[in-house]
Amino acid sequence: MTNSGYPAAVQQALALAERGEVAGAYRLLSESMNQGNALAAAQLADWRLAGDPIRRDLGEARALYGRAAELGLHEVAAVHIAMLANGAGGSGREWRRALDLIAANASHDPHANRQHDLLANMAIDDAGDPLRRPLSAIAHESPRIERLAGFMSAAECRYVTDLAQDFLRPAVVIHPQTGRFVNDPVRRAHSAAFPFVMEDPVLHAINRRIAAATGTTYEQGEPLQVLSYQPGDEYRLHSDAIPGEPNQRTKTFLVTLGDDFSGGETDFPRIPARFRGGMGDAILFDNVTPDGRPDERTWHAGLPVTGGRKLILSKWIRATPLDLSGPPGRPF
Repeated sequence: MTNSGYPAAVQQALALAERGEVAGAYRLLSESMNQGNALAAAQLADWRLAGDPIRRDLGEARALYGRAAELGLHEVAAVHIAMLANGAGGSGREWRRALDLIAANASHDPHANRQHDLLANMAIDDAGDPLRRPLSAIAHESPRIERLAGFMSAAECRYVTDLAQDFLRPAVVIHPQTGRFVNDPVRRAHSAAFPFVMEDPVLHAINRRIAAATGTTYEQGEPLQVLSYQPGDEYRLHSDAIPGEPNQRTKTFLVTLGDDFSGGETDFPRIPARFRGGMGDAILFDNVTPDGRPDERTWHAGLPVTGGRKLILSKWIRATPLDLSGPPGRPF
């Protein structure tokens, strides 16, 4: 909805914020929300989430999205449920409440019903953690590469694939001189990312399964990505480690979401080793040496796809939890 489609109180608050009158804007939105205005609640939630123009507070953002949904703005319900499930930024997880909301919607919402069925078939505990660590086999000792057969079920793979379809975009990077987005010279593919506001309980349970498989915590993981490669697409030789980054990407986790393709193997030419999994199979490898330095031996490539469509789930794991605190020094 454009600003012109907002209720008068929300339009006025946005105008005040634009002029730097944040206190008045915040007060006006709060009053309007208390009078039952769902869009005012959603606007406050967006501000709390972004940390602009007010202080970032993910716990309060979650509550505000929930209030907006209660007031009838159903399109924010998914964000509320995602934030309940994952407790992003230390806001505290409410896994059971998230599942209860999905169950309440399952009878009239096909997407909620699909989530409900997938979760019911996962071997998870009451907090969404896997009941046991996923099994792996060592494919290479040093550097360490593990294979995890059947890490995701076919139904889970289809769900993630379907979820990604509307969000896949050509892979781009920022040009260092112009600051504009340009086609990635290393990766020719389409990608879709799922930050915590889009991380529904199914994706969150998969993320916690990855954490168990990698011996790390959920909070160390970057958002899930889905990568789609058509014939001729590839990911040229590269390292997932980031030069000079203090919170290094220590591990990479890849899951094959479909097996209807040819070519496209993950190639480690400096080992040498090459992998091509079936649907649901995963590989895990270290990007750094035991002392934390980028490991040149794990430079790898996604070889060109020669037929069909290659779809993978990609997850980078950091050395320490990601900082989601947002910009400091904001009011309110």
